Amino acid sequence: MKKFLLILLLLCVVVLPKQVNAASDTITVYLFRGETCQHCEDALEYINDHRNLIPENVEIVTYEVWNNEENATLMDTVADRLEVDKSTNYGTPLFVVGSEYIKGYGTGTWEELFEYAEEYANEGGYEDVVAKTIKDENFEVKSLTLDDLYSEPSPVVTIIVYCVFGVIVLGFVAMIVFSRK
Repeated sequence: MKKFLLILLLLCVVVLPKQVNAASDTITVYLFRGETCQHCEDALEYINDHRNLIPENVEIVTYEVWNNEENATLMDTVADRLEVDKSTNYGTPLFVVGSEYIKGYGTGTWEELFEYAEEYANEGGYEDVVAKTIKDENFEVKSLTLDDLYSEPSPVVTIIVYCVFGVIVLGFVAMIVFSRK
């Protein structure tokens, strides 16, 4: 099953970038998430581990809503505009691309989101409801991209960490050697 999903994502990566027209340069997939929400973390980890499968014209933007009131208000306002049924399974994660949304996270979520992105790229009609809501309502929200959430440390930091670790190991070895005498 995982191989099937990866193949489907790979097809989206290969087909989608070649069919993007100039009218829809970037299509944004939004993730409204909770800081300690396990399904949100699973979604983020999956997409981070499969970054190479994200079509070039797709951007992933996240809003943490459990500890940020302005972001939570944005999520509720977007949900109202999209007529999301809040009586069942409303909460995090909530994914939005254009005027489409998916509540929750499970098998096939990313494939479905990228299918929406492909439809917008091929057929047009992409309207960024989240960006429009932010502009219309003058929200001052804080968003993070995958790079913000999973940035790689600089080479200098990596070298420093290895040096500190090496000094600690050498210190323990020296302690053991000198304590035996």
